[in-house]
This record gives sequence, structure tokens and C-alpha cells, in this order.
Amino acid sequence: MPCSFSCSAEEDKTAKPEPFRLDLVPEEALGVFALRPAQLLAEPAFKPVLELTVKEQQKDPHYGLLGISPIDLKTVTMIHFLQKPEKTGQGLYSIVYLIEVTNPQVRTKIQKTIEETELVNSTYRGKTFLTTASNQGSSVMFLNENALLFSDKAGTLKKIIDQIQDRKDHAWKERLQPMLSNSVIGGINLQLLRETLGVPFTQSLTQQIPLWPMIAPVWQNTEIATLGITVQKDLSLELIFEQKNDSEQTKQCLKGLLVMGQNILSQMKTAMKQSDRPWQPEEEAQFNHFEQFLKSSQVKQTANRVTFSSSISGDLVSEMVVRSNPELQEARVAARRSVAKNNIKQIMLALHNYHERHHHFPPAVVLGPDGKTPHSWRVELLPYLDQQALYDKYRLNEPWDSEHNLKIAETVVPVFSHPNSSKPANSGYFVVVGEGTAFGNKQGVSFKEITDGTANTIAVVEAKRDIPWTKPEDISYDGKKLPQFGGFSENPPVNGQPAIGVYYVGSCDGRARMIMDNMDEELLKSLLTIADGKPDHSQ
Repeated sequence: MPCSFSCSAEEDKTAKPEPFRLDLVPEEALGVFALRPAQLLAEPAFKPVLELTVKEQQKDPHYGLLGISPIDLKTVTMIHFLQKPEKTGQGLYSIVYLIEVTNPQVRTKIQKTIEETELVNSTYRGKTFLTTASNQGSSVMFLNENALLFSDKAGTLKKIIDQIQDRKDHAWKERLQPMLSNSVIGGINLQLLRETLGVPFTQSLTQQIPLWPMIAPVWQNTEIATLGITVQKDLSLELIFEQKNDSEQTKQCLKGLLVMGQNILSQMKTAMKQSDRPWQPEEEAQFNHFEQFLKSSQVKQTANRVTFSSSISGDLVSEMVVRSNPELQEARVAARRSVAKNNIKQIMLALHNYHERHHHFPPAVVLGPDGKTPHSWRVELLPYLDQQALYDKYRLNEPWDSEHNLKIAETVVPVFSHPNSSKPANSGYFVVVGEGTAFGNKQGVSFKEITDGTANTIAVVEAKRDIPWTKPEDISYDGKKLPQFGGFSENPPVNGQPAIGVYYVGSCDGRARMIMDNMDEELLKSLLTIADGKPDHSQ
């Protein structure tokens, strides 16, 4: 970990953190959840998360939210909205992210990430933001050099602009005022949630949750629930339930849950000690930690406010983080799949741009200016992938494995490197070469030759091969036996069924799609050809 981060983290611990920007949260919001990623990652309890973050950042420079490393995130505030459409009766959920970074230079990285997307300028009430061409999708607005807003819906972002321009009441800021300097805070308008979801939803809870009679008073009586967590060696937690009435009932409910938890834990400890299996030191320590948590928990009532507070030792927090690593791994899998899919999209865009200029795709093997030295289509695409400088360094009249070009081969080109590859300089993406494929001739296939339809024809596949990205070698297909694709990812086992390998392919229309290893072979064969007379085989 760089010293600069360690030093800044230590400085942050000695100074009171800046409060969250809750003045931007409209009162109509369903709720808000905010945290300080950089501060949390500096705590010893979150060391496993920090280590995973550093590894991911080294492997993928674009790792993080909008390409921002969690280490550079001062605060992330998530503002949630929920409304009930009149006609459909189905809940509509949207979210706005307020992101504050520790370093103003990070804005340059964010802007570069945004420039790679198809966003356009839009204006609302004097405020300029970026949104999709439809003016209804994902939107981004910079507040200053250190802060930006990001939303999945332009309409939701406009609600924040209304809050800024109208200087409306800061109801959520007042509700969370005692917690504004905490590490993590949150709040939810349970009254709004109940009204939106309706009585049928509450009735379904009574059938699905066995302990519902004990939990019901909290759900039924609470108007606003807030959460505050502070992590400094140990973790301190406080939950506040604001109610108009029946606070005593809610207090007794929470106390009853605590007593039940203590009894269950005591019974488990007794059963473990009476069993034939020896008591493991780590198991005893774990039970002691949770016992400590339950004993330190308190429930208090002041007028119509019920407060639940507790503390967790740093050791237990660290243990919980370690145990959550499988979930972190799942998140990492999802993130890496997203990168792999995006790589395919970028390659396909480059191929389309090449086609627009040359009126055909590049052949799999391109001959250099001397008319005889082969180089890969991947090298040929470099100028279309913002890699002109690297392309200029490559000597097209020398073999790919010449002394000079081998040095180029060691350069990692992110778009050609699969995020799960242990050898980043190897290519994770290939074209299929053979008669009737999208790269089946020496001149380069044009769109007009793809009579099955570009949406029904595979151009690029993801595959695990020990092949440097500069090497003019791809995957041969004889029209009979399918080659082995994928090899980087798989879906986990479900209901006792074995794991199934998955991989992305790029179709000639520019889209990226996921394929499973158990896909029908005849269908896959059809997708690999440009004119097999089955134009509807992807349906």
C-alpha cells in the first residue's frame, strides 16, 4: 500500500471528518445511505477488503465506481426514491449517487470514463448535466472539482436539482444530524414505504417470516428509522426508531429479540460443549464475541424515540469481514464479467470503425507493408482503440516475435486482456478462422457478405489461450467439431447441478452476449457462420 495513502489515513483519524452532504436529499426521498470508503479501508478491521481492493486495482485500472478506486472515495451517499405508478401498481425504484473524492485529479479519470459512454449535454433549471441521448437514462452532473452526482434516471437527478435550486427544507439532514460525522449513516421513511407497498405486502410478511409477531411493532409503528455506525478499532452502532405512538411496544419488542438471541446463543454453547466433537478455540472465541455484542446492546426509550445501541470488538468486525469474503468474491466476479463484456464491446466498436473506413473487417492475419510479414488483427485495430502510439512502435515489417516486437508484446493492452487471466499480456479475445466464418477469407469480410444477418453471426469470442496479443494466431474451425471457447468463468452450481462455463462473444452487429457451455451445438455452429441460410437461428 502506498505511503501516501497510509499517511493521509492517519491524518484523517486525528481530524473530525466532514459531514455528509444531506442538504441535497429531498424530503420526498424514501431514504439515504452514506459511508466513507477511504476512512473505512484505513481501519485494521477492513484490511482484507483493502488488500482485495489494491489487488483489483493493480489488475484492472478501471476498478471501482465510475472507474474511481474506493481508496479515493471520501464519501458515497445513495439517495433512494420509491413511487407507485397509478396504472401498473408496481413500485418504481431509482437511486442517485453523490460521490465526493479525496483528490481533485480523480475528476480527470471520471471524465475519461464518461467520455467512453454515449452521453450528451442536457440542461434543467440552469444546471448542465450529461445524460443519454433519450434524456431519460443514466445521468452525471459535476457539483465541483471534488463531487459529482450520478443517477440511473435523468428524472431522478432532476429531483436533486430541484432541491438545490429551491433550497427546500433539509428534513433528512435534521433527522440524521446526530450522526453526520459517523463512518456510516442511513435512514429510511418506513411510513412512506408502507404506504407505497400497501397492505397486501404486509400481509405477505406475516406468512413468510415466522418471527413476524415479534418484529411487527417495529414495522407498523416506526415512521423514520435511522442508523449510525462509527468504526475506530471497535465498531459502535446505533439504531433510532422515530414513532408517533406505541413506542413502549417497540421497546419491549426489541428487548424481547435481545433476550431471545441470548437464549439461543446460550443453548448453542451448551449443545457444543456436550457434543462429542472437541470445542475449537476459534469457535469459542466466536461465541464469546457474539455474547459480548448481545450483552453490550441496550434499548432505551425517550418520548417517541426508541434507540438500540451496541458495540462490536475490532476482532469480531475483522472476522465478519473475512467471512464476507465469499460475497466480495461474488462482487468481484460480477465486476470482472462486466469488464470482459465491455472489452468485447470496445473491440466490436473498433471493428465497426475499421469497416467504415475500409469497407470490410480486417482479415485475421494482416500482411505488413512488405506484403509478406504477418501480424494480428489485434495489432491492426490499435489505432481504433486509442492506441496509436503503441501501433507506431510496432514494426510491421518484422515478425511478431522479433526482438523489438516481443517487447511490444509484453505491453498489456487492457481491452485485449481478460480480467481473469493470470497472464495479462496474453489475449483473452480471438476471432474464429475457417471457411464461412466472419474472418474466413484473406481479404476481410464485409457486412454485405453476412447474409445471415450481423445480429446472428459471431465475430469475436472469449477464450483462454496461452497466446500473446500480438501473435497472429486465432481459433480454427473446420465447420464440424466445435473449438473450446471460454475457460475464464463459470456459473456456480445450482440445486446440486454442476457448474457451467460461460463466456462472452461479440456479434457482428456490435453487441456482446453471454454464451453457456451447454448451448446447443448446432445453434452455436450456425452462429459461427455468415451464410448458412439460417438467419433466424439466434431467436
